[in-house]
Amino acid sequence: MSALRGWDGRRAVWVGLGLLIALAIGFALYAYVGTVLFAIFLYYATRPFYRLLDRRLEHPNVTATVTILAVVVPMFVVVGYAGLVALQELDRFLAASDLEAYRSALQPYLSIARERNLDRLRRLLTSDTGRSITSVLRRGLPGLLERLSTIAGLVFSVLARFFLMLTFLFYLLRDDETLRRWFARSVDGDEQIVSFLEAVDDDLETIFVSNLAIVGVAAAIAAVTYLALNMVASGGAVVGTPVLLAVLIGVGTLIPAVGMKIVYVPYGLYLLGLALATPTPIWQPIAFFVLSFTVVDTIPDFFARSLLSARSGVHMGLVLLGYFLGTLAFGWYGLFLGPIVVVLAVHFADRIFPDLATALLAR
Repeated sequence: MSALRGWDGRRAVWVGLGLLIALAIGFALYAYVGTVLFAIFLYYATRPFYRLLDRRLEHPNVTATVTILAVVVPMFVVVGYAGLVALQELDRFLAASDLEAYRSALQPYLSIARERNLDRLRRLLTSDTGRSITSVLRRGLPGLLERLSTIAGLVFSVLARFFLMLTFLFYLLRDDETLRRWFARSVDGDEQIVSFLEAVDDDLETIFVSNLAIVGVAAAIAAVTYLALNMVASGGAVVGTPVLLAVLIGVGTLIPAVGMKIVYVPYGLYLLGLALATPTPIWQPIAFFVLSFTVVDTIPDFFARSLLSARSGVHMGLVLLGYFLGTLAFGWYGLFLGPIVVVLAVHFADRIFPDLATALLAR
């Protein structure tokens, strides 16, 4: 007990308490690590817009709210709508093919996209067949309510993560300077630590802003390209939903290694199947593939390479490796964790490791 009365004992107690607090916070956030990392990605991607707006509004709460409403919420609405349409198309495709087993496996997700559930509930409650309401409740409603409860649980889980992400994003945007000053005071303004974190912070902003810019550029180029292709096609539109497909292609640029090919290659194969099975001209899928590969895929790729190599202090190859290995190692949230680990590792090797190695060798 005498050791606890001295400074070393007190420090050990405080360190132990700090570790317990950190453990509790880490345990609480572990299940939502993907949500937190996505909020960090959006924070860096939208921070330049927030700071530009804050110089005019000079009210952090309003500025953070406007940033989220102007950038983040519309992006989620578009992606959510795209996902709903994609689920409807997938449901119709599986229903019309011999892939009923996959349709059953995806039932909880595909049922979200169907409009029949609410229509069935309305018909049950307004039935005029002479059956009593008790019979209706006993025969039809329990199964329907079970399906709706499954959908409601899934929707609630998604909305809970969405609002958690928005909460993190809001306070990161609003209080980042406060956190920065607090940390600098906590380390007594240590130049090496502060410069290390500032370099990491700058490179993460460059990388994640570049990602968001690439998504927008790829979507815009794809939309213009497919709308132009539909205009020159004489036998009807080649791409049924050009804007929706363009948005999905923009989001697909975030996927490592494969990129937007995960979107336009299956769609091109679908067009090729139509051309082989129907009187649709064969030049349409060929033109779609050629334009998608040369114009839609190549230009944003060059844009990404030039932007990352010109502004970031981290080699572009390492960044791409971080995306790829991060996704393989950690799952979907490795898409955001991978670049963070790469940036930390590069600046640690550049700024911290030489001093550590020199000190160890001096011994």
